[in-house]
Amino acid sequence: MLIEDVLTEFKRTHLEHIEDIILTDGHQGGKAVIEYFRGLLLTLKGTSSEAVQVSVKWDGAPAVVCGINPDNGKFFVGTKSVFAQNAKINYTKKDIANNHGTDDLGQKLLKCLVHLKKINMQGVYQGDLLFTDEDITRKNIDGKPHLTFTPNTITYAVPEQQDIGKRIDRAKVGIIFHTTYTGESLADMDAKAGADVGSFSQSPDVFYDNASYKDVSGSAKFTTEETTMFLDEIQKLESLLSKIPANLSNLFGANQDFVPFFQMYINAMVKQGQLPSNSTQFIKGFQQFYIDRMKQQAAGLKAQKALALRQDKIRQMPQFLNKLKTPLMAMMMFYKQVQKMKSIVLNKMNQAQSIGSFQQTDGGLQVTEPEGFVAVDKTGNAVKLVDRLGFSRRNLTAISKFKK
Repeated sequence: MLIEDVLTEFKRTHLEHIEDIILTDGHQGGKAVIEYFRGLLLTLKGTSSEAVQVSVKWDGAPAVVCGINPDNGKFFVGTKSVFAQNAKINYTKKDIANNHGTDDLGQKLLKCLVHLKKINMQGVYQGDLLFTDEDITRKNIDGKPHLTFTPNTITYAVPEQQDIGKRIDRAKVGIIFHTTYTGESLADMDAKAGADVGSFSQSPDVFYDNASYKDVSGSAKFTTEETTMFLDEIQKLESLLSKIPANLSNLFGANQDFVPFFQMYINAMVKQGQLPSNSTQFIKGFQQFYIDRMKQQAAGLKAQKALALRQDKIRQMPQFLNKLKTPLMAMMMFYKQVQKMKSIVLNKMNQAQSIGSFQQTDGGLQVTEPEGFVAVDKTGNAVKLVDRLGFSRRNLTAISKFKK
């Protein structure tokens, strides 16, 4: 799935980076982050966690919505446009040609229409398409034959002789399901993270799975020592949260531009391969970034009222940042601690890969990390854990084949 740092889908909720929750949700968000990490700790200890469910973010494209339309009992495929006001729902080859054309997207949806009905799903699901049979190539990696496919920015590779490689080699399509939709009408369906694929039929033509995190090898578990160290990191995070005002959201809300532009600034830094290190310099950098943006907006305006508004904003932001210097610095300390803990989690979870992931470079394939993970709490709220200087930067700067 294409990660844009502002990721909004028709039916799925907005996914924030776990470190951004303190920025968007204030002190309560900080409490939620701590609970996410407690749940992730249980997962990495090998203990079942009811508090947090973890799924893998596969770098598939396009997003495919499919299943049985409750309005008429017919099997359909489509993109997220099946939920649009002018819904594009495909039951036949002709529907796909009319709605999506006959180019790459249309051909992939046609493959899905022909083959996904073979697994007899009862309901409506969303998944990320990994490959169709035309996408599979054979390459030698470390002297061993592999099957490879590149749905978006990451190239996935699996040894031909492994069981999973044999399944992929036989398949006409490969897809990872991650969302379940429920409701009496397609237009009014509600989305829930996760997909129970246990009731699906098996077909050699379809390679499928859900996105649930699985440590198949058993190598991605915390040792006793690592568990103790991570508990210490959680305690540090709790201590940092205690220094953040309980009304942080209200303080930030006094300037409606602050949070959205601060996130915009972080994304701009990601593109440049930078993330917060020196808090003071980062906040100064944001102030200049904001002023430059306001000046750019003002340059294209002629109305005096609109120009005066931008000038007021330019004057107010430095005053706002100076007034909130202490809570801002406390927030940044918390932010950086979350980044550190996220890196620990990612480094461990990435060891559980069943399919290798690579980045295509001028010198050939280079080993890279998976797209990331999503943690969902028991109330259905979700955050993403992503190496922002890795995958997010690639996605923010690459031209993707499909918008998701």
